[in-house]
Amino acid sequence: GRAVPSKTGLLTTIGWQLGQGTKPVYCLEGGVAYAGSLIQWVRDNLGMIKDASETEAMATSVEDNGDLYFVPAFAGLFAPYWRSDARGCMCGMTAFNKREHVVRAAIET
Repeated sequence: GRAVPSKTGLLTTIGWQLGQGTKPVYCLEGGVAYAGSLIQWVRDNLGMIKDASETEAMATSVEDNGDLYFVPAFAGLFAPYWRSDARGCMCGMTAFNKREHVVRAAIET
């Protein structure tokens, strides 16, 4: 395959390459700066967990994320929007949600 540049602001990346000498398959992706740090943020800023190792048990103790979703745009939105002024949010909260839903939503982001 060959890399195809995005016409909509997405990032071109290698999706996979099966073995040496084979051609890579390229993909287009959106980028979020803090998605990988969200559990650390839940720990350090919200105090909902003491250690990241607690998250699996918490997340599997609920059936789903309780319709809770994160947009972890703590440093803005990257591809395809490229908005440094965007801010993060947690959407869908109801009185039903508990910390286990927050942790599961963070993992699923």
